[in-house]
Parts: sequence; C-alpha cells; structure tokens
Amino acid sequence: MSKPLILSTKKLSLAQIERLTSAGCATVDYNAIEAISVAFEIPQEPTHWVFSSQNAVRALSKENSKIWEGKTLFCVGEKTKELLEKKGLKVEKTAKNMRFLVDFVQKNFKNEFFLHLCGNRKLPDFGLGMQAENIKYCETIVYQTQPVTRKQNPEPTAVLFFSPSGVESYLSNNNIGNSWCFCIGTTTASAVAKHTDRITIPKSPNIDLVIAQAAKHFRK
Repeated sequence: MSKPLILSTKKLSLAQIERLTSAGCATVDYNAIEAISVAFEIPQEPTHWVFSSQNAVRALSKENSKIWEGKTLFCVGEKTKELLEKKGLKVEKTAKNMRFLVDFVQKNFKNEFFLHLCGNRKLPDFGLGMQAENIKYCETIVYQTQPVTRKQNPEPTAVLFFSPSGVESYLSNNNIGNSWCFCIGTTTASAVAKHTDRITIPKSPNIDLVIAQAAKHFRK
C-alpha cells in the first residue's frame, strides 16, 4: 500500500517533514506565494502599529531602527510576535486572528490613531472594525503577494494550507479533488470550504499544530 502524499503550500523545516515521515507519509513542499518588496512611506502621526503577517515585519526590518521608537505594537499570530521580539521590541497585544485583535482595540484603544502595515492582499477586517467604532486609522502596503503556480501530479492525499492567497495559488493549476485539507485558521478554511468539507483546523493558528494534526490523522 502506497504512502499518503502530503503537499504543503509552505516550505517546511526538516523537523516538520520528519514528523510527517514518522507518521508514514511522503511529503512535497513549496511556497505557493511569495512576498515582493515594494516602495513605501510610513506616515509620522500614528504611534499604534498593527502587523497582520510576518512578511510585514520583514519588510520593515530593512528600515532604520529609529522608526520603531515610541511605537505601541499589535500583531496577529505568535510567529509574527516572535519576529518583533527578536528585534528587541515589546508587543502590546497578540491575537490569533484579526477579528480578535479588532475586538481588543475597539474595547481598549478607541481614542488612538492606528497604522496597519500590510500586504496588497489584506483582508478588510481591520479597516471595517475601525470604521465601525470611528477609530482613526490608515493602512500602508509594505509588500505585495504573488502566486507561485505549479501543477501537482499525482493528486495529494492531503494539502496543508496557510493563507487564503495560498489556497488561490494552489487552485490556479489544481483541484482539491479528494484531498483532505489541513488549514492554519478559520479564514483560510473559509477559502477552502468553497471546494470541500474535508477540512481540519487546529485550535490555534500555528504551523506546528497543522503538522501535528496531519501526522495524527494519517497515523491512525
């Protein structure tokens, strides 16, 4: 009997691949999207900065370290928080998704001015949440997301998805078919749900938890 084939739409670490291998799976991985740097200017007035991805942090990491002075930082996801903390920065609030972060801001920072540092494929959740409570905000695009398309043959037993953009990129040359889909969060799962109900989501959006769920699923 052949091994289950798991395709990851994000490059995995050796330890992550070994975890899937130990569960009896074969693994193929590639980055279904890539972040391209773009020119941008940071408005001076907002002192409350929101990061919804690691790519936004990386884009600003190339800038002069003085731009971080006096800023209150908010972010989505533990990995994004880790990148900020590696720069020696303190994060005021981390949430598992943007909706939770918006709720926190609405309850605690109504009178502040926020800057959302994001990519060109950002979801509207932050802007809509600020508008709903008349909280002052602006958005600056610091990178662009581009698909990396490829045809997968044979059809994988399972696909690991980590963003709606990754789902879109994969589907540009492939179908979900009978593949089981492991999604990092509810937003990504919503993009997949248009094509299948064979979906598993971890309790919190963490790539290692996605790997763990896939390994558990196929170890049975």
